[in-house]
Amino acid sequence: MPGIDECLLEAMRLPGARGAAVVDWTSGLALGTVGDAPGGDHETTAAEAAELARLAAEHRAFAPEGDADWSADACPVEDLIVANRDSYHLLRFVPTTFDSSVFLHLWLAREDGNLALARIRLGEMAGRLVLG
Repeated sequence: MPGIDECLLEAMRLPGARGAAVVDWTSGLALGTVGDAPGGDHETTAAEAAELARLAAEHRAFAPEGDADWSADACPVEDLIVANRDSYHLLRFVPTTFDSSVFLHLWLAREDGNLALARIRLGEMAGRLVLG
């Protein structure tokens, strides 16, 4: 089972990958980073992405329809996709045995990236990621 570093290196092998991070959305801190960061600063990017992740994860508007078991212990959102003119940002929530407040952030070049493939592979990585 891969740890943070192995997971990030695997993410960077995806077509079009510019940078990746594992972020704690409660604190906004990057637990690990690799590659480039939008704006050139991994810590600022992690904090800003954490705000977006927190917004989606903590509000019922983004929970599955009719989900009576929605709670703070189980994030109702699998991933978030933000697209701009030249890139995609994919935030994939990582299920954990403790307070599930971690996500993978992958920054993809729009010209070279394959968003569908990245979504599938990030989901697989999130399921295998070992934190600790």
